[in-house]
Amino acid sequence: MIVVMSEYIQSPFNKVRKDKFIMVIPVPKGLKGMIRKFAHNDRYADPDTFTMSVYGVIAPAIKVSSVDSRYAGQTVKVSSHSREAYPALTVNFAVDNRFNNYWFIYKWLDILNDDKKSVYDGKDIVDVSNLPGGNVDGTRVNIGTFSKQLQYYSTTISIFALDEYEKRVAEFVYTGAFPTSLGGIDLSYRDSGEVDITAEFEYSQFAVSLVEQVDSI
Repeated sequence: MIVVMSEYIQSPFNKVRKDKFIMVIPVPKGLKGMIRKFAHNDRYADPDTFTMSVYGVIAPAIKVSSVDSRYAGQTVKVSSHSREAYPALTVNFAVDNRFNNYWFIYKWLDILNDDKKSVYDGKDIVDVSNLPGGNVDGTRVNIGTFSKQLQYYSTTISIFALDEYEKRVAEFVYTGAFPTSLGGIDLSYRDSGEVDITAEFEYSQFAVSLVEQVDSI
């Protein structure tokens, strides 16, 4: 029997490569004013989105536990219909030669806890004027609850898997994402290699989808 390979939707010889993933981070609402001001003076910066190649554990373990239900002297396993909390998203990336990607995550963390005042948004960087409860008669007000704060400093991160032609084929989506740590930078005059660091993000929801319209990066 002769098998015509063109009839396959997915070739059995194609495999996912570990080095073909890109992270796309839309700038959170509260940080856009700061990023746009920075991008205005730097033609290499995108004021709305940061994109970078990453590697690490991009797909978390997904667990919907079972529960025991006693029936007729035995135990029946049924679904709990409850998804456990996801572990942190841990990614590694190379610092670009202008430190843009490092600076972006650093300033994001600085919003969450000011490097000098040790409070949330200590420099009054977050733009709250266009969100409910953020501005009253031109006067800045306390946005109060954690849920309201979340919409200012969180975003929806996408990580795209690429095929051998650099086309997007799958999307991993992290909703309500924000950084929790940024790794240190190790330098050495004895090593001319790239500077790689690690960043961690927490998020509330995770989803995976196949990209129907295959676009390039």
